[in-house]
Amino acid sequence: MSDFSQMAERLRRLEACEAIRQLKARYTALADAKYTADYRKQAPERLKELAVAQAACFTPQAIWYGAEFGGDRVGRDALAQWFEQSPWCFAAHYYVGADIEVDALQARANWRLWQLALREDSAEAVLLMARTEETYRYTDAQGWLIDSMRFCDVQVTALGNGAMPLAPGLEALRARTPLSMRTAH
Repeated sequence: MSDFSQMAERLRRLEACEAIRQLKARYTALADAKYTADYRKQAPERLKELAVAQAACFTPQAIWYGAEFGGDRVGRDALAQWFEQSPWCFAAHYYVGADIEVDALQARANWRLWQLALREDSAEAVLLMARTEETYRYTDAQGWLIDSMRFCDVQVTALGNGAMPLAPGLEALRARTPLSMRTAH
């Protein structure tokens, strides 16, 4: 392989890695946009729109391995339904530490997930930590898309109802959540 061919291949791989990072950033932004600043899900029409856009980050035949998150899902429609029905009234996802390997029109990646969330049923604040194993496919029409996502080593810890709220408005959320729901867990 000539120096030019080697350089072109390295550039192609770097561009693919960056496109996958941008895809993950879009997926994360859409996941978090489903919630308002006052700890509520968006209005039903907007929530559905965001869930469909989040599912569009996946190939049509994508597999979501989510035993810890309500079970496995196959295909964009199933993913959009799940994203629309999440158990949270607030979430902030942070995917870091990407380990991406590209092989022609396919790729794989491992990410570390940190997610701060508030349960919709109890307003309980939790910190979720996990590793995701993902595969990607390149499509001519849409570029890189997630083809599978598996959650591994999932850990969830309650952050408690301490004196320091996450942000202004958390006390209002707790006030509108029946105490019996907050103490049921």
